[in-house]
Amino acid sequence: MADCVEEEALHGSWDQDLMEALDSGSDMETERGVLQERGVLQESSAQHRAKMWKIALNVSGKGDSLSPWDGVLDLPEQNLIHTSSQQLIDQLKVCEEDSRDMVCDVEAVITFYCKSRNLQFSVDLSWPPLLKPLLALQLPRSDLYNCFYAVMNKYIPRECVASGRPFHLYRLLLQYHEPELCSFLDTKKITPDSYAITWVRLTVCHSVCHSVSQS
Repeated sequence: MADCVEEEALHGSWDQDLMEALDSGSDMETERGVLQERGVLQESSAQHRAKMWKIALNVSGKGDSLSPWDGVLDLPEQNLIHTSSQQLIDQLKVCEEDSRDMVCDVEAVITFYCKSRNLQFSVDLSWPPLLKPLLALQLPRSDLYNCFYAVMNKYIPRECVASGRPFHLYRLLLQYHEPELCSFLDTKKITPDSYAITWVRLTVCHSVCHSVSQS
C-alpha cells in the first residue's frame, strides 16, 4: 500500500515537473530530459505531447491563422478533399461524433492551405497522412493547421514532383553512399522519384505505426 502511495506521489511530481517545463517555454532538450528521467517518454499524456509537438515545430503561442478565412468550402476539388479527409478519419476508428468533427477539421485545414497558397489538391499530393499523427494530439483546429503548415514548410521539399530537384539530389546521395546500387538502378532505368516520392512527400510517416509517431 505504501509503495503504491509513493509511486503515485512520484508520478505526480514528475507530471508537475513536465507541466512546468512545458509552460515555461523551455527548449525540447529540457522537456526530453524530464521525460527520460522518469523513463516514461512513450507514456506522456496527449496534452503533454501536444505541447511538445508545438514547441518542436515552433508554433507554440502562434495565433489563429484561419481567422481571416470565411470558412467556405467551395474549391472545384472540394468533393475530393472531403473524400480524402473521410478516408483518413476512417482509419482512426473513432466514434461517429468525433469522426464528424475530425473530418471537418481535416477538410478545413487542407482547403485553407490550398486557398492561401493558391494550390490545387490532388490525391497524389498525399497530404492527409501528414495530418494523421497530429490528429492524435487532439489539437484545436487552429493549432492543427499551424502544425500542418510548419511540417509542410520545414520538412517537405519544394518541387517534390516527378523528376523534381529533390530526386536529383537523392540520386547524388545514393551514388555517393551506394554506388553499386545506384548504377544498378540506373541500368534498369529506375529513377528515384518512381519509388521515393511518397517517402519524401510524407517524411516516411505513412509507413510508421501509430505507437512510434506518438512516442
